[in-house]
Amino acid sequence: MPADQVAHLRQALQGLEDVIAIVLILLGAVVVARLSAVVIRRTILAPPERLLDEARRRTLQPLLESLVRYVVYIIALLMILRRLNVDATAILASAGAIGVALGLGAQHVIRDVLAGAFLISEGLIHVGDVITFDTHTGTVERISVRTTQIRTASGELWTIPNGRLEVFGNKGPASGAPR
Repeated sequence: MPADQVAHLRQALQGLEDVIAIVLILLGAVVVARLSAVVIRRTILAPPERLLDEARRRTLQPLLESLVRYVVYIIALLMILRRLNVDATAILASAGAIGVALGLGAQHVIRDVLAGAFLISEGLIHVGDVITFDTHTGTVERISVRTTQIRTASGELWTIPNGRLEVFGNKGPASGAPR
């Protein structure tokens, strides 16, 4: 077999090895993300006297699952880039510089995220609470780090940036029972 054919075959095998490695990295990321979601659910659903009440569980569970999923997929992306011999440090440094520029331009988003983190960590509102914000009174359906969604009695779904939730009334859980 001529040397150029051997080199071509070796190059093809290397490409196949990279494809297999990338597929395995992606499969591993999916498995880790799903297993972590199961672990989060089981941990949060532990006996209530040990961990969280139902309202906090419904609020924190999707946030924790999303956070872990993003971290796992970012790590998988970095592993794939390394496998393809792409310098991830240059990309991360560029992302940091772009992040600073975006941060200066996206002060409202940062305000919303910080306010959301405090709303969640301090337990000021939970999924199922009835809150009044401005002229809107409704049941909290979803709390994310950036926004809170409430559904009014007429069925309207209002999405409110958390940074705007400076003053609001909380009537507690939808059942009206105190916590």
